[in-house]
Amino acid sequence: MLCKYLWSVALIGGESIGYFLIVEFKDTETAILHKVLSIVKGYTKIEEYNSDLTKERNFPGLSIFPEQRRVLVEKKEITFTHYEFDVFLHLAQHPRQVFTKEQIYEAVWDDIPVNVDAKVECMIYSIRKKLRKYTDREYIQTVWGVGYKFDTGT
Repeated sequence: MLCKYLWSVALIGGESIGYFLIVEFKDTETAILHKVLSIVKGYTKIEEYNSDLTKERNFPGLSIFPEQRRVLVEKKEITFTHYEFDVFLHLAQHPRQVFTKEQIYEAVWDDIPVNVDAKVECMIYSIRKKLRKYTDREYIQTVWGVGYKFDTGT
């Protein structure tokens, strides 16, 4: 789960300059988040931004429950691995937006990129294979020469 925080970077000579900084942290990065918050609290006004990234997503023939890490296709549950679910959810949260393999990798994995193409391609292949058992709809589209996108129109 991602936590988003919105910082209002203010006060230059007593006046707000109106800049905002939005930072995302994964649940596994709470120590980093608390350190950053302790440093920034004295300098800025902090407001938590509640995004809809945890809300249920519904598409034709597909329901995604992020907080439960569940996916239903044609009312049948598909069991995804940790990374398969994260890749699928990331794409579904941004319908029709094209992501490179590197962008997908950076959004899902916490390690240093090693052989990004192979990892992402393997996850996409595995997700598609599991989806095909329950539907003919291709939710993940390949954008040749660029990457992948989530599209329910096919």
